[in-house]
Amino acid sequence: MKLDKIEKSILDAESHRHKNELAISTFLLSNGHALKCLIRAQQEKVWLDYQRAALTTERSRLENSNNRRDELSSKLELRKLELNVAREKLQQGVTALDNCMAELDRKREAQRAVALEILAQRSRICEDLEKIYPIEAIVGRTLAFSIRGIELPNTSYDGYDEELLGTALGYTAHLVYLLSFYLGVKLRYPVYPSGSHSYIEDPVSVFQGSRTFPLWPRGSVYYRFEYGVFLLNKSIEQLMNSQSLLVIDLRHTLPNLKCLLLSMESNG
Repeated sequence: MKLDKIEKSILDAESHRHKNELAISTFLLSNGHALKCLIRAQQEKVWLDYQRAALTTERSRLENSNNRRDELSSKLELRKLELNVAREKLQQGVTALDNCMAELDRKREAQRAVALEILAQRSRICEDLEKIYPIEAIVGRTLAFSIRGIELPNTSYDGYDEELLGTALGYTAHLVYLLSFYLGVKLRYPVYPSGSHSYIEDPVSVFQGSRTFPLWPRGSVYYRFEYGVFLLNKSIEQLMNSQSLLVIDLRHTLPNLKCLLLSMESNG
C-alpha cells in the first residue's frame, strides 16, 4: 500500500516536472526575444556601471590635473615676478657696472697722466742731481769716471788718495740716497750720507759687532770698508732693477749710476 502511494507520488512528480518543462519550453519559445533583451540589458547595465566608474576615475584625475595646473600656474606667475625683479636688479647692476667702468677709465686716464707727470718730474730731478753731482767719463781711459771732478775707481783702490776716495764715495752715497728717495725705492741696505765719512748698513749681516760699514778707507778695517763699497754697489743695482735696467758688472759704481741717470732723463 505504501509502495503504491510512493509510486503514485513519483509519477505525479514526474508529470508535474514534465508539465513544468513543457511550460518553460513554451514560455521560452514564445518569449525568447524578450529574454535576450533582458540579458543584453543586464550586460549593458554592467558595461554602463563600468563606464560610470571609469568616468568617475577620469573626472578625479581631471580634477587633480586641474589642481596641479592651477598650482603650477601660480608658481609660474610667482616665478615671472621673481624674474622681473631679477631683470630689474640685473639692469641696475649693468648700469652701475657701466658707471663704474666709466669711472675706472677716468681714473686710469688720470693715473696715466699722473704717472707721466711723475716721470717728467723724476727726469727733471735727475737732471738737477746730475748738475749737483756731475758724473763725467775720464778721457782716454775705459769705464773710468769721476764725480764732481774726483775719480772713483771701479775695482782696486791701491795707490789712490784715501781722503779723495772717501770724498768720492761720500758724494756717491748721497746721490744714491737722494735717488732712492725720489724714485720711491726703499733700499735693502740703507745709506747714511755724511760727507767723506758716510756709511751703509746691512740689517741682515752675519758679521760680529756693528752692522754698519764705512765708506771711507782711512782708519777703517779694510775688509769692512770693501764690504761697505760692495753694499753700496748692491744698492745701485737695486735702483737700476727698479727701472728695469740690467747691471752688467756690479763693481762699476759710477758707470752704473751714470747709466741710471741717463735712463731716467730719457724717460721724461
